[in-house]
Amino acid sequence: MKKKLLEIQETSFNFFNDFTNLDKRSKGYGLTVDHLKNSTRASIASTGFTLSNYVIADCYNYLSRDEIIKRVIGTLKTLYYHTEHYEGFFSHFIEINTGKRYKKSEFSTIDTALAINGILTCQNYFKDSTITKYADLIVKRINWRKLIHQRDGKTMLYMAYNDDPTGDYANGKSGFIHHWSMFAEQLMIYLFIAGDSRFSKEESQSLYEGFERLVGTYRDYQFIYTPGNTLFVYQYPLMWLDLKDYYDKDEINWYENAKQATLSQYQWAVNDQSTYRSFKKHFFGLTASHTQDGYQVFHSIPNVFNKVITDGTVVPSAIIGSLPITPNIAKKGIKELFKIKELWHEKYGFYDAFNFEKKTWISDRIYAINKGLEMLMVNAYLTQDVQKSYMSHPLIVKGLKTLEWKERKK
Repeated sequence: MKKKLLEIQETSFNFFNDFTNLDKRSKGYGLTVDHLKNSTRASIASTGFTLSNYVIADCYNYLSRDEIIKRVIGTLKTLYYHTEHYEGFFSHFIEINTGKRYKKSEFSTIDTALAINGILTCQNYFKDSTITKYADLIVKRINWRKLIHQRDGKTMLYMAYNDDPTGDYANGKSGFIHHWSMFAEQLMIYLFIAGDSRFSKEESQSLYEGFERLVGTYRDYQFIYTPGNTLFVYQYPLMWLDLKDYYDKDEINWYENAKQATLSQYQWAVNDQSTYRSFKKHFFGLTASHTQDGYQVFHSIPNVFNKVITDGTVVPSAIIGSLPITPNIAKKGIKELFKIKELWHEKYGFYDAFNFEKKTWISDRIYAINKGLEMLMVNAYLTQDVQKSYMSHPLIVKGLKTLEWKERKK
C-alpha cells in the first residue's frame, strides 16, 4: 500500500508541476490552473496547494532545493505585486498570465486562506529571508477587520466580496457576500486572526464562538455537521492542521469530529449499496467534484435539506482525503480505486470522479483542489511534512494558544 500512496503523492506533484505558470517573464508566474481543461483560468486556492507541494517536493527530492526556493519566491512576488486583491483578499479565480481577477470573480476569504496556508507552510519550512519578507507582506496586508460584523448578536466574518452586482455570487447587489455563520472549512481563519497581534484575545475568541454548531446523528455517529454535510468540508482544515490531540474550550476535538462524520458517510454508503451501485463495497464520500452534469456538490445526512443529495458519483479525493482520519476504510477504498484502470492517468493519477449508475462514466478532468487534497492527505498519513511545518509556524502556535485549544495526548 505504501508504494501506491507514494504514487498518488508523486503523480499529484506532477499535476501541480505541469499546470503551474513557470514562465519567468509572466506576471502570472507561479499561478496554478483550476482544472486541466482550462489553461487560462488559475485559482488562488490551487496556488496555495502548489506552494504546499513545494515542501513535499523538497522532502522527497522531486526538485532541487535551489529550484524550489526560486519558484516559491517568484510565486510570492506574483501574489504581492501582480495578483489583484481587495483589502488583501484575493479573487477566487485569476487570469493565469496576468494575475488579474478572472472576469467577475468574487474576492474570497476561504480561497485566500488556502493560499495563506501554503505561504505559511513554505515560510516556516524553508526559513529563507526573502520568502519570509514576502510572506509577511502578503499575510499582514489582509484586513480581516473589514469583514468582521455583528449578526444576530454574534460576531462573524463575511465570506466574500464583489464590487460588481452582476459578478459571481453577488445576486444583483455589490458588496459583502454571505456569512461564516456555520461550521464549515474556515477553521484556519480563526487561527490566523487569533495569532495576529492586531486582535485581542477577546475579539478572537468571540469570532471563533460566533458560528453555529449543529449537532446531528446518523446511526451510531454523532458530530457537529456542516449544513450541507459535504465531506471535503471536514477534510480541508486537516490537510494542514494536525488536531488529533487538540481540544477547544468546549472540549471539541475537530479531528474526532471529522472522523465521526467520515464514518457516518461510510456507513450510509454501505447501507445504500442497493440504491447506488457506484458505491460498491469500500467506496464512500459525498463531496464536490466534476460530474456528468458539470461541477456539483453532494450532501450526506444529517443536513439542513433532510435528505441525501447525490447522483451516485464517486470521488477518489473523498476516499484518499480520509486517509489520515479513517485509515482502515480509506486504504480499502484506495485499493479498489486502483482496480479501475481507466480512472488512472499515468502521469497525474486519478481523474476527478466516476459514475457507474446508468452507464460507465469517468471524468476527463482533474481539479487542482481535489488533487491537492489527495496529495496533502497522503503526505499527512505518510510523513506529515506539511503539517509539521504549518503547526509550528509562530502565527499558528499563537493562534492555538489564544483560542485556548489545548493539546492533550491520549
